[in-house]
Amino acid sequence: MKYTDIIVEKKGPVAWLTLNKPRVYNAMGRQTLTEILAALEDTANDPAITVLVIRGAGNNFCTGMDVKEGISPGGPGAEEFTRLADKVFLGVKKYPKVTISVVKGYCMAGGLELALCCDLMIAEDNAKIGDGHIKLPGFVPNAGASVYLPRLIGVRKAKEILLTGDFISGKEAERIGLANRAAPAERLDQEVDELVGKLVTNSPLGLKYMKMLIDKGVECSIESALTLERTTLKMMVNTREYKEAVTAMARKRKPDPKSRQPRNTKNNTTKTKK
Repeated sequence: MKYTDIIVEKKGPVAWLTLNKPRVYNAMGRQTLTEILAALEDTANDPAITVLVIRGAGNNFCTGMDVKEGISPGGPGAEEFTRLADKVFLGVKKYPKVTISVVKGYCMAGGLELALCCDLMIAEDNAKIGDGHIKLPGFVPNAGASVYLPRLIGVRKAKEILLTGDFISGKEAERIGLANRAAPAERLDQEVDELVGKLVTNSPLGLKYMKMLIDKGVECSIESALTLERTTLKMMVNTREYKEAVTAMARKRKPDPKSRQPRNTKNNTTKTKK
């Protein structure tokens, strides 16, 4: 589809999704959510893509839902809007490839929930990260902040953030384990590039199944997680990529990079934006 609220760029194995409404701090409306959903489907189905990076245009990540659309809980169109939002946030959470959120400026409410759904987060030192729903009478999170935040940083710290509505900085987010890395504004892009660079040198198949094992493993018993781990390994040893890696190791050479590439894929460098 033609995007107006986001920019999608594919550069080799990396897809860059930029929320492109800087005048409203990249707040998300129906059109934005619809476009994100389409971009998720497109990049997930693109076998050349290994990593998806989500960021915001301008000086902010995202402040949540666009209040100009007038959607309020229980109001007209609220259920339809919530269903669309659920598809987007669950789509990011269950995305089959590695996702990274790049947080700068304000990251709050639905913006925080979007970042929480990603696998990894890199934050600007002085970013303002928080939930904020508690400041609005009658509002509570409905896209996962109360679910994911305690699992990531512990119940007590999550309660402090959610019950006070206070912001924390990117540095604090790194300290408590919410962000993987924090960096000054002038080094933020470099930190992102370094992390992406490390990821894409690894096996796409390995990244996919390592992510799956972690996500599934924390949701089930240790016994079930171990069974899943062993079942996955048995499946992977029959793949072309694994067999080539073993052969290369035995012959003391580097694996043929073609073994990592999906069959019948073309050079992947495209750009679609407003």
